[in-house]
Amino acid sequence: MAHIIPTDISRLALAGGHAPELETLRLLQSGLPNDYTVFHGVHWSRGYERWSHFGEIDFVVLNCSGDLLFIEQKNGLLEESGNGLVKRYGNKEKNAIDQIHRSLGKVREAFQQRHGNKIRLEVDCLVYCPDYRVVQLNAAGLDARRIVDAAARDGIAARIEALLGPGTRQNDEQFQIIHDFFCQTCKVVPDIHAHVSAQRQGFVRQTGSLTAILTNLEMYPFRLRVTGTAGSGKSLVAREFFARSVDAGQRVLLTCYNRPLAERLKRSLGDGGYINTWHGFCHAFLESRGHTLDFRRMKTDPRFWQRVQEQVTAEPIPDEWLFDTLIVDEGQDFETEWFEILQLFLRDDAAILWLEDPVQNLQGKPEPELDGFVRYHARTNYRSPESIARFIRNTLPFEFESGNGLPGLGVAVHGYRNPQEQPRIVGKRIQALVRQGFGHDDIVILTCRGVNSSIFSGQEQVGGVKLRQFTGEYDPAGNQQFTDGRLTFDSIRRFKGQEAPAVILVDVDPDPRRLQQIQRLLFCGMTRATVRLEMVAREENPENRGFLQQADHS
Repeated sequence: MAHIIPTDISRLALAGGHAPELETLRLLQSGLPNDYTVFHGVHWSRGYERWSHFGEIDFVVLNCSGDLLFIEQKNGLLEESGNGLVKRYGNKEKNAIDQIHRSLGKVREAFQQRHGNKIRLEVDCLVYCPDYRVVQLNAAGLDARRIVDAAARDGIAARIEALLGPGTRQNDEQFQIIHDFFCQTCKVVPDIHAHVSAQRQGFVRQTGSLTAILTNLEMYPFRLRVTGTAGSGKSLVAREFFARSVDAGQRVLLTCYNRPLAERLKRSLGDGGYINTWHGFCHAFLESRGHTLDFRRMKTDPRFWQRVQEQVTAEPIPDEWLFDTLIVDEGQDFETEWFEILQLFLRDDAAILWLEDPVQNLQGKPEPELDGFVRYHARTNYRSPESIARFIRNTLPFEFESGNGLPGLGVAVHGYRNPQEQPRIVGKRIQALVRQGFGHDDIVILTCRGVNSSIFSGQEQVGGVKLRQFTGEYDPAGNQQFTDGRLTFDSIRRFKGQEAPAVILVDVDPDPRRLQQIQRLLFCGMTRATVRLEMVAREENPENRGFLQQADHS
C-alpha cells in the first residue's frame, strides 16, 4: 500500500468518495505498493519582484529512487482540440497539457533555487480523465502511455508502475531531499474544497429528514413555529416550504429582519414569491400606495418606523398585496406588533411558517407572542464540524447537539493588546489560510462591533487583499452597494443566516457588563464557520481566557 501525504484528509469525505480526487487517492493508495509515496494537492508558489505565481498539482508520485510522476486530473467532459485536451469553465478553458508542463517548470525552478544543480529532478507526467474517453490519443498532446481515460481508469496504478517503476534505495539522501522538498517547500496541504464539499453535501443530507417532516405536516390552518439552534437547517426548511408553496400556485411572502439575508434568499430562490425585510416590506407597500418615505428623518426621529407602521395599518390593502403563505425567518428579531400587521396581508386560513433561534436574539427583544401555533424544537447543529462544535460547547453556555461528523480544521485564537495590531494579525492569517488551500471567496472577516466601529472599517485592504464591504449606499433599485474587493468584511449582526468555510472573528473584547449579549453574538459568529474558525481576541480581557486556552493556536 502506498504512503499518502497528507494523511489528515477528512475521514468521512475519503470514505464517502464525494470528491473525484479523493476517489483517485483511494485507488492509488490501495493499488500502488509501498515503494511509492503519493502527495495529494501539492500547492506551489514562485515569487517574483512584484507578484507571485501560484498553482496546484493534483498528485505527485515519488518512487524509492526519487523519480517523480506528476498527475493532472480532469473531471467531467473534455474537448479534443488542435492544442490538446481542453476543459471548459464557463467562458474560460484550461489545457491539461499546458497546466502540467507549467507546473513541472515552476517546481523545477523552485527546487533549483533551493538546492542548485547538485540534484536533478527526474520528472514524468500523466493526464488522468476518469469521466472522458479520449478518441484521438495522438492529438491530445501526449503519447498514449501518458493518458489514462475512462476506458482505462481501473488500470491507473498499473500505468504509474509501468512509467515510473519502483526505483531502488541506492541513494537514500537524494530521496530524502526530494521527499522533504515536497513536504516543506511546495507546501503539501489537505484538499480544502473536499472539506467544503463534504460539509455541504452532509448538511443537506442530514437536514433532509427534518425538512421532509416539517414540510409534509398536515394541519389546517397551517401554523408551525420551529425553534432551532444555529445550523439545524431552518433556512433549508424555509426554502423548501417556499418552493412547494409557489409550485402549488400560492402567493408567498417570505420576510426576515436582516437585509443581507433577504438579498441572499432572493438570489437563491429566484422568482415566484415576494421576499423582503420587514422594513423593506413596509416601504414597498407604502410606495405602491403613493407614499414617499423621507429616510433622512430616521436620524432625528426616534419614532420614524413606528410612524411608518401606523401609515401601513391606516391604508386599505388591495388584493394584489394579499398572500396565501407567510414565512418568517429569524423570527427572534421580530416584534409581536409586526406579526399582527403582517396578518393583515394574509388571506383567510393562510399557511404560516415561523422560524427562530432565541439564542441568536441579538436585539434583546421579548419573545413574540404567537397563538395557535404547533411548536417544534430542532436542537441539532449540522453545520459546525466536530472541532468547532466542541470549542463552542467548551467556551459558551449554550446547549446544542452536534450532528456533523466531519472533523473540520479546528479553531485558532490569536491575542492582541492594541486594537491597531489586528489588521497585521489578520493579514498573516489570511495568507496562511490561502496557503492552506482556501480561496479568498471562502474567507470572511466578521467584527463583534458595528461595521463602522471596527478598526477594519477604515481599511481598504488586509494582507494585500482588497476588502469587500458595505458602503452604506444603495442603488436606485434599493440594493446595497459594496466596495470592489475580494475578501468580505462585515459585522456578525449583518452576516446572520449566512455561512463561510473560513471565518475570522475580530474585535473579540467582551464587556462583562453585557456578557450574556456578547456571548449570544459570539455564538452566532462562531456557528457561521463550516470548516475553520479563527478569532482575534484582546489578551488582557479575562473573559477571553477560555477562548485562548481551548484553541489549538495553529
